[in-house]
Formats: sequence, C-alpha cells, structure tokens
Amino acid sequence: MKLNTHYIFSAGLISLILTLVGKISFSDILLISLFVSFLGNTLIDRVGHEWVMTKYGEIPRRTPLTHTVPRSIAWGFVTVLPFIILIFLLHYNYIRISVDFNYTKYVFPLIISGIIVGPSHMFLDVFTENGIYVKKDGKWKRFALAHFRYDDPLVNGSAVVVGLLMLFLALKLAHLAIF
Repeated sequence: MKLNTHYIFSAGLISLILTLVGKISFSDILLISLFVSFLGNTLIDRVGHEWVMTKYGEIPRRTPLTHTVPRSIAWGFVTVLPFIILIFLLHYNYIRISVDFNYTKYVFPLIISGIIVGPSHMFLDVFTENGIYVKKDGKWKRFALAHFRYDDPLVNGSAVVVGLLMLFLALKLAHLAIF
C-alpha cells in the first residue's frame, strides 16, 4: 500500500483502540495516533526497503528486516521508546521544567500505539502483490492474502475509507460533537 494509506489506516486503528482502552482526551488520542502512525510507518518503510536495479530502473523491495509481524512490533515500539524515556525523565525530575503536568498518563497509550502500528502496516501489506515475510522451514518466504498492486487506487481508497471510519467511530465513542 502507499505510505499515505498506511498513515490514515494506522491512525484510525490506533485512535479506535486508544478510545476503547485509554483514559486520556480524544484530542490527546488523535495527536498520539497521528504522531505514532507517521513515525512508525515511515520507519518501517524507510528501513525495510532496499533499492534494486531492474530493466525498468531502480525500484524498492521489501525486506524481512521490518516486514514481518514480530519485527514490525519491535520497530513500532522503537518509535515510541524515546518519548516514553523522556516522560520518565520528566516525571522523576531528571529534566526540570516548571510545568505541573501528569506526563505518566501518556505512557500506556504510547506503548499500545507502538505495539499496534507495526501489525497494522503488515495487515495492509499482506494484501499487496509481494505480501509480507513469514519464516517457513528456517527461510524467509513471502506471504500474501491477495495480490493487489501496492498503488491500486481502489484498494488504497478502500483502506483510507476504513481508516477514516475508524477515526469517526473513535470520535463518536469519545462522545465529542463533530460539528
């Protein structure tokens, strides 16, 4: 899928799950979901693609470095780890600022977001031509449920619509007025 599709779908999924389990405001949920979705999906695609030369020119190719479910969870968590460390440094006054604010309430939502962003990326990629990697007989094999092109407008549009519907549902569940 296209990277913009990953951003919207992951943000919707993270928002929906944080709305169901979180104890923070929807505006904070939206900010965290957009932030983690952007960082996590960008990291997974930038680190997990190598460029190969073909007769059609240079093209990106997925690698097992990030495009497996377990590794995607780890890479998603890597994106939020610096912020969790910063929160603990602020909380235990290793970094002193004069704002009286409860930073620790954001640790759990950040952990959940970091865990979700990678598998949501893999969920969308499993529907593309080259799929994701799974370990079979000690070797990495590609696995795909469908074989849509990564830039198929109908498939990308459908994933964007589902992502937006999840955002809308999260908003409704948070009891916020839309208009």
